[in-house]
Amino acid sequence: MAKLSKTVLLWRLLLVPLAAAYPQLQAELRHRTIKPEDTKGAYDYIIVGGGQSGLVVANRLSEDPKVSVLVVEYGYFDNSYDVLDHNNIFRDTTAWEYNITSVAQTGLGEANRFQKIRSAAVVGGGSAINGMFFNRGSAEDYDDWEKLGNPGWGFNGLLPYFRKSQTLQTPNPNLARDFNVTWDSTAFGNGPIQASIYPVQYPEVGKWYQGFVEAGLEPQQSGDNGHAHGLFWSTRAVDDRTRTRSYARNQYYDPIKDRKNLDLLTGWRVNTVKFDKNKQVTGIVMQPRDSINDPKAKTTTIKAKKEVVLSSGAYHTPQILQRSGIGPASHLKKANIPVLVDLPGVGSNLQDHAVVSMYYQYTNAKPLPPPPAEGPYPVMANSVALLPVKDMAPSSYLSIARDYLAQQIEKVLPESYTKEQKAGYLKQRELLAADMKKKTAAFVEIPFTGNDPLYIMVQMKPVSRGTVMLNTTDIYAEPVVDFRTFFNPVDVAIARESLKFVRDILHKTPSFQSLGPLELDPGLGVAGDEALDNRVRSNAGSTTAHQSGTAAMMPRELGGVVDSQLRVYGVRGLRVVDTSIMPLVPAAHTCSSTYAVAEKGADLIKGRKM
Repeated sequence: MAKLSKTVLLWRLLLVPLAAAYPQLQAELRHRTIKPEDTKGAYDYIIVGGGQSGLVVANRLSEDPKVSVLVVEYGYFDNSYDVLDHNNIFRDTTAWEYNITSVAQTGLGEANRFQKIRSAAVVGGGSAINGMFFNRGSAEDYDDWEKLGNPGWGFNGLLPYFRKSQTLQTPNPNLARDFNVTWDSTAFGNGPIQASIYPVQYPEVGKWYQGFVEAGLEPQQSGDNGHAHGLFWSTRAVDDRTRTRSYARNQYYDPIKDRKNLDLLTGWRVNTVKFDKNKQVTGIVMQPRDSINDPKAKTTTIKAKKEVVLSSGAYHTPQILQRSGIGPASHLKKANIPVLVDLPGVGSNLQDHAVVSMYYQYTNAKPLPPPPAEGPYPVMANSVALLPVKDMAPSSYLSIARDYLAQQIEKVLPESYTKEQKAGYLKQRELLAADMKKKTAAFVEIPFTGNDPLYIMVQMKPVSRGTVMLNTTDIYAEPVVDFRTFFNPVDVAIARESLKFVRDILHKTPSFQSLGPLELDPGLGVAGDEALDNRVRSNAGSTTAHQSGTAAMMPRELGGVVDSQLRVYGVRGLRVVDTSIMPLVPAAHTCSSTYAVAEKGADLIKGRKM
């Protein structure tokens, strides 16, 4: 038997009595699924997608025992402990993902033009495979949604749903004392998802934090109360009592799996939504996942007595809409699909958080403690710097905003954009340009653990816009995804300024200087705007799996797909509840916001107000 290190033994000794003290919290996954032949012929509500949003909506709708709910999920249950392991964020999840690769990204370097896409195909969706980073955007992020014509969707309108979905586990008092960890309990409620801060941190994280303070970033009590800018401690979606992932499946579905009015069918693909001659939803057409390559495979129709809710995510929700005849008419005609509703915004407005990195060596740093595999240290950051453009580029933020406002939008938008979509983008541009001038709206994220010499700069408010469209030669193949990463040069300028900012603070602030930073990649020889722009394009990744916006919640005259009640324009009885409705991706990892959107969406369906 291999000899265990003292650190591992100590950590196990700490965990065993903790688990024993909470026997009801032992990590366990329970599931119940039905066979196709056991489905009812009709349900009040059919939810297409058993991912993060779909399970929240299913839970809330089935609270009424008089209402029948069916969830249809393409993926299966992952019942392994791997899904629960809070430090196993780099596990191979390809078995639980769709197989999608983007088209060539002309805004990136030759070596990384085709981007592998991470899109969950498992019960629980993205919340089952993500990194569990659990922050929210600033108030400005959601207030911008409201300003785009969506009353009730500002930060104050969403805060009750953040609270309804999430519980904050009070951070360890020793951690709070040693690292000056602060939080705002009033931003949380008593919801199913457990949010916590890792009880042990790398010692050097304090120097990083202080270095950002010396650079002029403003520490916040919390990023969860609308002040997600500057510096703050962020939670993870981890139950600190069992050290396990807290996600949609084990918190929203498993506890209520035995409700008689709730059925979950796994391993089935929904092909289309069906309508009558009055464009009223009548149901869905679906087929088994293992028969999707058989053109002669039988399909099954299930009737919806009230509504169909699409919760299939920003890639597959627009695909299902388009296959059902709802989308840009010109594209549907190319695919030989009869046009039910000409809705050009379906599949447009794609946004994700692109990533650029730098690599350093710290010549004066103390030897690091054992890595997470051998000890109690975190593999994922709890500390985050969220940089407003005004803080990151004080001498150039105004010119960046001016350049953005002066652009001819036809040169930076997809050729398919209609006048309505262009009008919507102009409204988005007005809001984003104003945000560039604020200290309360972040555009770049730098998460840090205190042990990682890799600096990751995440582009949180992209101005480039991508598309998700049907493959016109095979409408049942995976959708054609074009992020159009860095197609807009303003995105490149902001990324360039983030590289300059990191380089500047590492060489000028006393706390970072005490570590003896040595830039290894790209190296100090890469200087000047043109060289840094080339570095941005050659190094960037298009996606952090925060895809959003492809069925945008905006007025129809602005290119929107759903109204503020999440109802699809032009038909009756069809709603969308997932990240595709977000008109602007928030400057945060999307997990927390998705729970709030789903909780609010469920209330809208039920006709309930908070």
